[in-house]
Amino acid sequence: MSAPLSAVMGGYLDLRWRLNPVEATFHGVTEFDGMFAAYDAESVREQLAALVAYENAIEEAEAETLAEEIDRTAVLHSLRHDLLVLGKERQFAHDPSYHLMHAVNGIFLLLARRSAHSAERAASLLARLQALPAFLETALAVLTEPDAVFVGMGQSIIPGAIALIQDGLDDPALDLTMLDELELERARREAVEALEAFGDVLVEMQGRAGNHFAIGRELFDRKLHTAHMIADNADELLRFGERLRETAIAELEKIAKEIEPGVSWQEIAAQLRTDIPSPESALEEYREAMEAARHFTISRDLMPVPDTTLEVAPTPDFLRPLIPLAAYQGPGAFDPVQRGLFLVTLPEHGESWRSHCRAELPSTALHEGIPGHHLQMSIGNQLPSVPRRVLSTPAAREGWALYCESLMAEMGFLDSAAERFFQAHHLLWRAIRVILDVSLHTKGMSMEEAAARLEDELGFERHVAEAEAKRYCAYPTYQLCYAVGRRDILALREDLRKARTGAFSLSTFHEELLQYGALPTALARWGMGLAAVE
Repeated sequence: MSAPLSAVMGGYLDLRWRLNPVEATFHGVTEFDGMFAAYDAESVREQLAALVAYENAIEEAEAETLAEEIDRTAVLHSLRHDLLVLGKERQFAHDPSYHLMHAVNGIFLLLARRSAHSAERAASLLARLQALPAFLETALAVLTEPDAVFVGMGQSIIPGAIALIQDGLDDPALDLTMLDELELERARREAVEALEAFGDVLVEMQGRAGNHFAIGRELFDRKLHTAHMIADNADELLRFGERLRETAIAELEKIAKEIEPGVSWQEIAAQLRTDIPSPESALEEYREAMEAARHFTISRDLMPVPDTTLEVAPTPDFLRPLIPLAAYQGPGAFDPVQRGLFLVTLPEHGESWRSHCRAELPSTALHEGIPGHHLQMSIGNQLPSVPRRVLSTPAAREGWALYCESLMAEMGFLDSAAERFFQAHHLLWRAIRVILDVSLHTKGMSMEEAAARLEDELGFERHVAEAEAKRYCAYPTYQLCYAVGRRDILALREDLRKARTGAFSLSTFHEELLQYGALPTALARWGMGLAAVE
């Protein structure tokens, strides 16, 4: 890569870490571990000006190879989406949960990091605790147009955030002995008090909050192009979602007849969900399912499989309010130890068991582990191109994981009718996400209407459906990325098969695609010689 282009893109990434120090922590960039983002008016103006300057500089720099041009295009799209988020979407002005999740993730990521030097990690934790009250005070000042859905989301996060500080820092594996005990205790107390005060203000804010979570058609379409390089507009994606929904329902009806003729697929789903692991066996069953998917991927030579660690562990108590079911935490791009973590929230005494049923475990395991998220992130983190290691779109990240569900079903890994049923059910879920994502933000659908549809069509419990719908409101264009990303990977695979005829192989296709990390699939298509990108 030419030095000028490399240097200016490196400068943008350094600016990116300063704009979002928590994202830097996630990637293993430790320089900003004691900081939070700044969303006051002056800081936002300065950030916008800096982004515009880098946009001009990156456009003017010369790319000498196709690989450099692809990286530059990825950086420009990422930068322009930063501009869109800060200058137009302005979630920081509407959404209290946006600030709270930034703070919670900033502390959790430091707790989850095992490879950092103890003294450095302890100092960063203390610094972030001490910075939390001022960060939340500024958040309240910039929340000038609060939305009622997001205020409610913020209120639901407060208990978990407090538990994180009160209990998470008492983990025996966390060495904080090098800190002044009184200074640490004061920082923890003041951080909890700040969170409680923030919660009190949210109660008052709920009464004056508006109902304007939808970002509108123009901004929605712009985000599709800048963040994900998706060529379709909102209306085209809505039609795609409806077609995919019909296809998935037809497949569910077909498999339901195999399982029990004359019984509806909705009844089959309810029946299968009664077969669940016990709390005592759940972790081991997840481990076995993930190992089976890994072994199948290797034995069929579907793609390269890196030798990295993926741990399955119970969700710590302090994270239970934030992770009601399960969550995957991938390794950072610059973490010296590439360790993935899959957390499973086990029921406490008296709680109902909320895990996936046994027929769902194989799809979940391969989606989160190998060949899904864990494999893609582990390979991406070793790429020589820094932009390909740290920049991503959920259309490629979530699209890859959902594609892997289809791939493994196609290859015979999901061999029972019940397992194939839930792979089709997952596809229906993602099709409905496309419909709701578009409808919530461009068609006037309410959060309550979206929750009711999830409850009616997928059988979600009411509180689960509401939590899902609120997330769709908060992250426009994200939810559609699962199904659209899968579609685009399948289309790329088919087009490459036609172009290479007898020279095509699945293994080679996957190996080539993974060399683009989670950059937009349109860029992989360009790099494989199938299309230019404007």
